[in-house]
Amino acid sequence: MSFHYFKAAGHATVYNKFRPKPPEELVKRIIDFLVEKISPPLVRAIDVGCGGGQSTDVLASFFQNVQGFDPSESQITEATRKNKFHNVTYSVGHAEKIDCPDSSVQLITAAQACHWFDLPKFYAEAGRVLVPGGVLALYGYHLPRPRYGSTHEELCSIVEKFYCTTLRNYVLAESKEAYFGNYRSDEFCKIPFVDGPIVRDESVSTKYNATVSDLVGYVSSWSAFQNYQNQEGEEKAADILLRLEQEIMDMIHTAMPPHETHLELEYNYFLLMGRKPLL
Repeated sequence: MSFHYFKAAGHATVYNKFRPKPPEELVKRIIDFLVEKISPPLVRAIDVGCGGGQSTDVLASFFQNVQGFDPSESQITEATRKNKFHNVTYSVGHAEKIDCPDSSVQLITAAQACHWFDLPKFYAEAGRVLVPGGVLALYGYHLPRPRYGSTHEELCSIVEKFYCTTLRNYVLAESKEAYFGNYRSDEFCKIPFVDGPIVRDESVSTKYNATVSDLVGYVSSWSAFQNYQNQEGEEKAADILLRLEQEIMDMIHTAMPPHETHLELEYNYFLLMGRKPLL
């Protein structure tokens, strides 16, 4: 699993400050699918590639125990620091070697993460630790779609151009699987231990109130931007962010500063779910 982008505590903080939290509707769809075959009480769930815990703590109200795993120590430190749930814990761990006993977990989630995994090894581990009837849920989201008044498609184009043109040579193939592939390739849709079709749901979206500075902060959390910064240096990286911010502000036409200019960010989600066969 590629996790060198999150080794620095500073990037872990940025990631957790600006990345979106999974919407309640998406989590509900996962739980509803799970309880079609497994009756409450729900005992244990794990979130693999949990980052700073945004996708982990949303499970706290449904399970007796929830554990988040991530290979980045800085992300786990950040998740533990802000954890407010007594039944949620965080540990350094890898998707390809899950520290759980056989048939002990009812739900495994991976949010905007599994494109970084060694999927054959991850699937083998998921199949091992899931109980019969347990569910693996993989999900992610597209590039954010900003709106300011009637200015929408123009702002979306600016964000997409920055990703596809400015950062084109720094975008890794794994990221493209999420932002453009939507996990549609066979490696995501054919889960070895799942006996039956994978359930796909692309109907959930969520909207956030954010500032232009928040949007630029989110962009700075992209692996492509971190790759650019690592190769080109912090000065050039800061410069392209400032130019992005200015382009957005020029499109909006406001006298307010970026940190006080509010817009709406829409994230469209894609969700894949598969179930381990019942005995």
